[in-house]
Amino acid sequence: MALVLLNLALIAAAYQVGRRVQKAHHDRSIYYVQASLAFAHYRSYGYIADYLERKCYDAALPEAKERRDGQVVLLADNLRRTGNDPTLLEYIRFRDPELLGSVLAGHLPELPSPEHPLTLICPEPPNGR
Repeated sequence: MALVLLNLALIAAAYQVGRRVQKAHHDRSIYYVQASLAFAHYRSYGYIADYLERKCYDAALPEAKERRDGQVVLLADNLRRTGNDPTLLEYIRFRDPELLGSVLAGHLPELPSPEHPLTLICPEPPNGR
């Protein structure tokens, strides 16, 4: 009897340890993804800011639109992968119902293909900045 109780206690302890290890790993994964996204956004905004600082408005606008459109495509894909989670749908609906309607209807922007990438030209300013 004592051996059975000991086994049950060990099973319960192993379960708890496994659950905690899995949660810690999952939490780190979320932070890793968030950090990667933050870095990518930092770089994207930096490119756009650089164009604007150099008064290259004709280069900044398409860059900003392409990045915005890329985020819409990612949103649609990830929303679908959640099974159109009702909480996420409500979150988006509250903030941008028009975007949500377009995404759910499948009206997504076309992104430049790798064969025909967006090429932006901005001459260096005279002062070399």
